[in-house]
Amino acid sequence: LQRRATHFLSQKQYRIAVDEFSAALFLVPDDPVLSPQLHIGRAHALNGQERFESAKNDALLALKHILRDRDEDMSAAEAYSVLGKSLYYTKDYHGSIEALEECDRIMTASGGKLSVFDEAYLDQCHEALDAGLQADDSVINDMASVAGKSIISSGVKSVVSSVKEGKSLSNIPKLKPPRFVSREKALQTAPNLPPMPKDWPMQSPTSPSSVSVGAERTVIFLSDAMGIKLNRGTDGLVRVISVADLPPGSPILRKGDIRAGDLIREAGGVDLRRPITATMWGDTVALIKMAPRPLEIIVAKELNNAYGFEI
Repeated sequence: LQRRATHFLSQKQYRIAVDEFSAALFLVPDDPVLSPQLHIGRAHALNGQERFESAKNDALLALKHILRDRDEDMSAAEAYSVLGKSLYYTKDYHGSIEALEECDRIMTASGGKLSVFDEAYLDQCHEALDAGLQADDSVINDMASVAGKSIISSGVKSVVSSVKEGKSLSNIPKLKPPRFVSREKALQTAPNLPPMPKDWPMQSPTSPSSVSVGAERTVIFLSDAMGIKLNRGTDGLVRVISVADLPPGSPILRKGDIRAGDLIREAGGVDLRRPITATMWGDTVALIKMAPRPLEIIVAKELNNAYGFEI
């Protein structure tokens, strides 16, 4: 069940992944090693479904198992990581920073460091607080309590500190019992996506001679949402037609400079420097959406600006 759940999670089949993780937890609800891993996996899937409060509860349950039964380890770091993401999306930026700093502390003690994802979330949290953004206490739902009282630190929900201090967590809501799905039905719903190709067959051997581009730049997308719109032109080349602003607290996480009018040169290892057909473009869009993050896209400024975009 855990392997199947992890497979569906990697394929972004979040609803099925939640069902599989729930079924596994139904069988092993209190195993000191396996149960935290299942709660963490389900928390990732719940975040994918935008069920952030439920994801936060699963992260807390994972920490409850870990801190009760053994010393902090990499599982605790992962639990703090997913907790930080859940708190970020509920706009509890103080709590998210605390969770991610706990993750960083454990990773550093183990000779590692925060992932590029967690660093991006941490930066976004600080930017949000610098901009004066923070949900009111009445908006941040109280989903965890200590000895029947709300966990509050300086007016902000701070579940991380209470977990670290070893206080007992009670009244953490649990999800409904799992909805069992037959193996045959689950397999039928599993996507069968091809691997990302390095290039497409039947591409033109070279880009149109009229196209002149500047230096190539790499943009890294960390979230599923990309905040850009792309278009394949009549010449078979792919261009950026709009780029969303990223205000503090935005759910879109990316690193690098991308602008409207840029030419897409490469996406997830797929060479787009040469013209592609409409069919190839449809397949490329599907693969970009399903590609695991971080996703690297290489862009370049179109110097001759033949299509009239503002650059």
